Amino acid sequence: MSVFTKLRESDFSATEKRIADYILKNAHKLPRVTISTVARDCDTSKSMVVQLCKTAGFKGYKDLCSQLLVEQALNGQKRKAALDCDEIHPGCTMDQICQITLREEMRSVQDTAELMDPAAVEKAVKLLLKADRIQLYGVGSSAVAALDMYNKLCRVGLNARFSQDVHCQLLDSASLTPRSVVLVFSFNGRTRDMIEACELSREMGAKVISVTRFGSSPIAELSDVPLYVASNESLKRVTTMSSRLSTLVMVDVIFTCLANSMSGRISALIQRNNMIANRRRK
Repeated sequence: MSVFTKLRESDFSATEKRIADYILKNAHKLPRVTISTVARDCDTSKSMVVQLCKTAGFKGYKDLCSQLLVEQALNGQKRKAALDCDEIHPGCTMDQICQITLREEMRSVQDTAELMDPAAVEKAVKLLLKADRIQLYGVGSSAVAALDMYNKLCRVGLNARFSQDVHCQLLDSASLTPRSVVLVFSFNGRTRDMIEACELSREMGAKVISVTRFGSSPIAELSDVPLYVASNESLKRVTTMSSRLSTLVMVDVIFTCLANSMSGRISALIQRNNMIANRRRK
């Protein structure tokens, strides 16, 4: 995983996040900046800078700078361009808004690719293939991903269930069995209703697969198979955009792997679905 992805996606405290943002903004000159300067500019202590480095998976400040220097040398100007993008603010031209939005969306997908664990995806697919019932959970923007996955699973003949009503989702968990598998989408991994749904599902013996943002969260900890996505979502945005995109990318990855494993069983289903779709167009 790249240095930039670790600094953007790790679960930091407020102070650590401030230091991480400073490092990202000054990445091009960081190897020449002392730890004392970082601490002073971030209004914190040197020990807190070291703690940030260790939280992100580095041995210390020097190790972070060393790996950052290597990565910048390998990536050249491409990564620098991504870091230099400005926030969208009143007064931006339409061209600037288009370029910044597209750049952030592409970076979110790229970071999700770096977080992808093929072994975890394979484990999730095996659980889904063995399940007698697949229960999907998700609220808000995460419900978009849950609904998309529900539609995909139905197209290949799997017994999937999903309701956009959160109360119905909680009620559905009461009828799960040890042969059931839950697939929960929650970007922050901390939505109270989704935590409760996961807890109830585990009480019924069901396996839990989660798709959350990178880092520790209650839902990821409750999961048998946690899968992670990335997003550089700004707090100034009106609605989630990059997080929705990266989650939908994970939906496509899971489904494609699942469909490939079922290739011998779903060809007839796909043909039938295409016939129905073509007949409705006439």
